Amino acid sequence: MRTGFEVILEATGKAEFHLFSPANSLVTFAQDSATEMAVVLMGRIYYQDDWKTRFPQAFSQKFASDAALALAIFQHYGAQGLEKLEGEFALVVFDPKESRLFALRDPLGNFPLYWTRHNQTTWVSTSLQLLAQRLPQAAINKDFLASFLMFTYAFVELATEKTAFEEIQRILPGTLLVLTASRRTTKIWSWDWMKQIQPIENITHQEAGLQFSYLFRQAVKQRIQEEKTASHLSGGMDSSSIVCIARDLLAAETSPRKLTTLSLVYQMRSLSGETDYIQMVVDQGGAIEPHYVDGDAALDFQWFTQEIPSHDEPYPGLFHLAMEKVLVDVAAQLGVTAIMSGGGAELIVEGNRMHLADLMRQGHWNKALQEARQWANAKNQSLWSILYPFGIEPLIPPLLREGFSALIRDGYGRWPKLGSFSIPPWVLPDFAKQHDMWGKALATIRDINRYPVEESLNLLGLRASAGNWAAWNLAAPLGIRICQPFLDPRLITYCLSLPKELREIPGVPKPLLQVAMGGILPEPIRTRRFKGNFNEVYWQGLAKNLPHLEEMVAQSQIDELGIFDKQQLIQAMRQHALGIADVRSGSRISSSLAAIAWFDQMKANR
Repeated sequence: MRTGFEVILEATGKAEFHLFSPANSLVTFAQDSATEMAVVLMGRIYYQDDWKTRFPQAFSQKFASDAALALAIFQHYGAQGLEKLEGEFALVVFDPKESRLFALRDPLGNFPLYWTRHNQTTWVSTSLQLLAQRLPQAAINKDFLASFLMFTYAFVELATEKTAFEEIQRILPGTLLVLTASRRTTKIWSWDWMKQIQPIENITHQEAGLQFSYLFRQAVKQRIQEEKTASHLSGGMDSSSIVCIARDLLAAETSPRKLTTLSLVYQMRSLSGETDYIQMVVDQGGAIEPHYVDGDAALDFQWFTQEIPSHDEPYPGLFHLAMEKVLVDVAAQLGVTAIMSGGGAELIVEGNRMHLADLMRQGHWNKALQEARQWANAKNQSLWSILYPFGIEPLIPPLLREGFSALIRDGYGRWPKLGSFSIPPWVLPDFAKQHDMWGKALATIRDINRYPVEESLNLLGLRASAGNWAAWNLAAPLGIRICQPFLDPRLITYCLSLPKELREIPGVPKPLLQVAMGGILPEPIRTRRFKGNFNEVYWQGLAKNLPHLEEMVAQSQIDELGIFDKQQLIQAMRQHALGIADVRSGSRISSSLAAIAWFDQMKANR
């Protein structure tokens, strides 16, 4: 079931609004009958009380919907008012006086937005596939697929205006675009993280923790209003922090509500111990309704016992589908309308250690060596295991980053020891050359290793945090929002403005969060140094589903795009299922399989 909206702007200057599942509270519509000005919005606007405080005469009343609030703001303040909106949303405003559309996404791109033109008609929609159907011949964008296969970091959508279909453009997160009936398109504003992040100096750990606690509490509060709310509880510090704050906020309301917690529990050895940490939060008491889900039944690559939901573009995290889907399905059965998750915490409450490379580039080798030694001792690792990836590797010229072997082979890597940026050997040479896959890899290396490297990697993390695949394709069709309090822009800009020493202490995981959650989290969770990983879920799922995956590859129609040598891919899958190659190299297999699954689904749907 599709959810979202479509706006059509004709050459005559008239606009049509189509809402999918209009009864779904995720999508709201508002129109001024006198002027015919209208707004459609998917998601939520937060910090609405700030508008009432600053402009009591204009915004003292309670608006019928978030779209109605956005309409009032646009009528009073125009495009500059839209730029000040905060929340998790995608919206389109129709201005009939100028026959134009204003299209905007929030800075983290929590909901998608695409646009295209054909003849004299302009379309804007939350659905890429729908726009592809509007065009007589929407061709697959092979260059986009090449970029998809070569971007090796975790992401939901690529930070590019290109999409999986030619002639259809993406509106980037934090971008306000104006589209007119006269076929003009203008970007009038875009969110700039570096303008928002202003260094804070002369602040103690305690002061930073107090301010973080205040902003974090506000971020959670904005996401639990007037809804039946659930929160993922894994037993880690991130999800536990959200649960504890939300539980206390809900209990303090005039009409107290309970927080539903959703926890995957495992019998497998690597994750069975996490249940004890989950129970510590539950045992604190308070307004919690805990629900436990069998995690052992939600293995990775479990695409064949249930249908993969229709999705607009290939998704590299598709292998986690079963884990994401089971939690959303349970939430829907419980009548939940909003789910909070701990996504994004690592980006803001701990450093990336890339300042070691910055120190070395500045010539401060001794200081870099001393800090690397502190980290190695704290993590009980060798000095080289810290100094090389965080200090030396970012300084290696891009052409040599993947080693001499990749250089002389035009960027191709050798299985099973694939580099992060080398071309997988199952990608056909003609495709790789035609779409300059090696050049795309080199461009990414240059981008993330710009001085200062620490800052460049933070910006990469912010770009890669855009979008939420489970929210778009699993939760939204059921009328459920998935929101991430740690990725509130107010919280992000504050944390990334702090001195790195407050977010990065050798041997102390997430030191800023530890300080802020003192007396709130159970102490074993607040101070825990290690958390179970999901490698066993991955390996068991791959081995169990290997025959189905091989059949999917063999029967796929993706041959017509000329991307893969199927036999080489299948051979690598078989070896990987036996434990050959690490998870990093395996991620290149996962992306290739995700591209195949998406393409075959798209072909079947069309």
